[in-house]
Amino acid sequence: MGVLARLIQSFDELEEQLGYFIHNNSAIEPLDENHDYLYGETGFWSKPQPHQAYMQKHVLADYLQLTALCSQVLVNVKSEHYHNFERSTAVVLSHIRQNTLLPSRTLEDVFNEIKLEMDIQRGIIAGTYQ
Repeated sequence: MGVLARLIQSFDELEEQLGYFIHNNSAIEPLDENHDYLYGETGFWSKPQPHQAYMQKHVLADYLQLTALCSQVLVNVKSEHYHNFERSTAVVLSHIRQNTLLPSRTLEDVFNEIKLEMDIQRGIIAGTYQ
């Protein structure tokens, strides 16, 4: 298996882990009525239970390891898409870390955004090897 195939496989496996984490170990709480709704936020992440925080820590470590490797590849080849990759990575990281207000109303909306960003990341990496 070549480098590109391994990277894509790693993205696929991590996306599956993230789907499980978001759907089964996360919750969104609505903002109270007194909140000034800036930027369209509708909720915030619930504080994770210890077992959820453990899973969050491991998914985060796996994602950081994969994206650090991909970032290095993009730097080495002087990719014009490096900044797009980093921006996309920041979006996914905010969802894994669960430390921001959310414009999304449901966990499915959050996961769909993660999938979209990971598709962008896969595309950027795949384009580097063509």
